[in-house]
Amino acid sequence: MIKANKSIILLVNLGSPDELSTNAIRRFLGKFLTDKRVINLSRCFWYPILFGLIIPTRSPKLLKQYKKIWHDSGKSPLVYYTEKQAQQLSQLISDSDTIVKHAFCYSTPSINEALGQMHNDYEVKNLLVIPLYPQFSSTTTSAVFDQVMGFYKDKYYLPMIKFISEFYTNTNYIQAIVNKIRLSWSTNGRADKLLFSYHSLPKVIIDKGDVYYEQCLATVKHIVAELKLNENEYEIAFQSKFGRQEWLTPATSDRLKFLGQQNLSVDIVCPGFVSDCLETLEEINITNHALFLKNGGVKYTYIECLNADIGLTKTLYELVSI
Repeated sequence: MIKANKSIILLVNLGSPDELSTNAIRRFLGKFLTDKRVINLSRCFWYPILFGLIIPTRSPKLLKQYKKIWHDSGKSPLVYYTEKQAQQLSQLISDSDTIVKHAFCYSTPSINEALGQMHNDYEVKNLLVIPLYPQFSSTTTSAVFDQVMGFYKDKYYLPMIKFISEFYTNTNYIQAIVNKIRLSWSTNGRADKLLFSYHSLPKVIIDKGDVYYEQCLATVKHIVAELKLNENEYEIAFQSKFGRQEWLTPATSDRLKFLGQQNLSVDIVCPGFVSDCLETLEEINITNHALFLKNGGVKYTYIECLNADIGLTKTLYELVSI
């Protein structure tokens, strides 16, 4: 049987538990936290801690958190919106010889599964990989690169591969976030402070040359320029610290506690995430929301991620066309 020639666009995000169960969360954490791009420690030191302490104790706690934010589709929000993003990009691409697929680094479909299926069904001539991380980091973007290259390392074929490493200042991406913020302001009113919250990283990774931090700052610079904000009207903070290392600061929770004590109102947005997930819907919109109000905050508005926004679809389409 002669296979049809196809070009493949592969959208990749981090992943999520496949279902609401402790076993699914254990599997997800096991894959995620054994990737050396994520935790670069000796296996002899790290694995007993991970499998003997962290996964058994965190899985039941995470299950309670995931239950609070699970999507009505029966999937995690991140999985649901990644599927939508692939579908919408596919609809925008009129070329019948191009197929858009999605995959995840640490859940299903995995990168290996998605690429294996594509090569089984088609003669893949070109492969464009787009990690769904606007800002590059060795802990996320490079993990995608590792897995794509890992798929081909023992194969006897290789398509023409193109890899998009970042889109942190892409015009459509910036404008889509600006539009989200403006829509929130027109609907909910504008708060005293706009807080940009990014996932934090251990400082040692930045010191070794990871450009994530400077790209986060650059994204904010472009957004506030479009919004014409003064320096006292916004802040940048970092969330989701894990472990005892020194991480990027200031911590989002610390800033929200302080701003609450000043009896201010806050709008909060997370430009490092293209899809809502546990870190945005539970950590930011539930846990940190409560922390802010507990400390005297007046009003707290979480501005959702781009999710299925057409602005993100246009961003991805532009990346395909480069």
